[in-house]
Amino acid sequence: MGLTISPSDFTSINPSYSDGRGYYTDATEVANLLQVPAFHASNTYPTLAQVGAIIKRVEGMIDEKVKRSFRPLLTKKEIHNFEYRNSPGHTLYGGYVGFIELTRMKVRKIVSLQVWNGSQYKELSSAQAQVQLLDNFRDLDSIIIQLPNSGVTFTMSSENVVGSLGVDEFCNTFGIKTTNNEIVSLINEQFPSSTSTFTGATAPKALTSSSLSISDFFFAQKEDGNGSTVLISSLLSSDDGADCVIKATINQSCTTANGDATLTVVDSSKLAVGMTVTGTGISGTITIASITNGTTVELSGTASGSGTNTLTFTTDTLIPTVCDLTAFTDKEDMRRAGSYWVLNEEGRIFFLQDYPYHKNNSVIVSYLAGDDRVPSTIHEAATKLAAAEIIRHDDQSILITETGGNITTKEKYDILKKEAMDILVGKGDIVYFID
Repeated sequence: MGLTISPSDFTSINPSYSDGRGYYTDATEVANLLQVPAFHASNTYPTLAQVGAIIKRVEGMIDEKVKRSFRPLLTKKEIHNFEYRNSPGHTLYGGYVGFIELTRMKVRKIVSLQVWNGSQYKELSSAQAQVQLLDNFRDLDSIIIQLPNSGVTFTMSSENVVGSLGVDEFCNTFGIKTTNNEIVSLINEQFPSSTSTFTGATAPKALTSSSLSISDFFFAQKEDGNGSTVLISSLLSSDDGADCVIKATINQSCTTANGDATLTVVDSSKLAVGMTVTGTGISGTITIASITNGTTVELSGTASGSGTNTLTFTTDTLIPTVCDLTAFTDKEDMRRAGSYWVLNEEGRIFFLQDYPYHKNNSVIVSYLAGDDRVPSTIHEAATKLAAAEIIRHDDQSILITETGGNITTKEKYDILKKEAMDILVGKGDIVYFID
């Protein structure tokens, strides 16, 4: 099916629910429909944030009602069986060996596509990096992810003390698998449901830098069958994410001598040649040039001051016995004659050169889906449903007044709700199954 763009589409999309702005409507549109003064951050009831929360709930209800979305939704680890449709040796040029039908249509991006090759799942999609925690993982200070072209940097700091854990940190007090669950929740900015019992978390993870959110650019999951490794996929288009950078840091108390390249450390077994050294007494770009013994290393340049301070050691590869990093690598060959190709509108993935070797539970896919446009009908339905919800909670008639010449508040609610639901009837997708 083709993509239709209408001049009537709702295009004022700048979502910030706390400011009363959603994907399908906003507080201004709702106030205009109700013919009331504009909602305010604190001086009205409901406030902008409360209207935003109503809009957020309404959008979720619309998605469920019409069985599709007009905003980006992430589907995680959807498992499929694989059926061979054509013999691999007799597939026509640009054809396919078999295909799977995703639950959602309007696919924006295949974030992760893993197929079982007989011994492990092979990743076919996106640019992906890996973080593997090792025995001394509790010494890890932070994981850093940077966008391409020396772009915005997201720093995920570790926290050993449960009571001091912030929403922008991951807890590494417990085991490797629990720590990786924390890292996954932080990158995805989701509530850490698998670890909250241990950490006492009561709010979703959140990490922003320069007003950007990490979950808008990356998606994380634990490697299937290997709880010690986190897979981090870029959400940038195609192979653009291969230019992202991942690093890790470790801190140690060190002693420097002004004008001397010799550095005394606590434990050089957790350091490696090439690590960048920063901190008090270190100026410019200084790296570890060599390791002398268990407590002494030689730097690539001399210290700029004397004293004992906590220094930070940064690497993009390995912190010995602590963690092992794999750089962002393009794994995608999505084209008609490549590994696989996608019919985005219909939500079908066709496999050609790379395909599962077994049938049952042999494909695991995570993807972003959602229509690229918000039709005027969806905007109207969302606005009316949000307005109806506000009326329903306006028990004291503070916002919505009644007079003898107007319809009652209940009648207003019933009319808005019925008109909105009538709009949504028939807006759902019809799924066609092909053989």
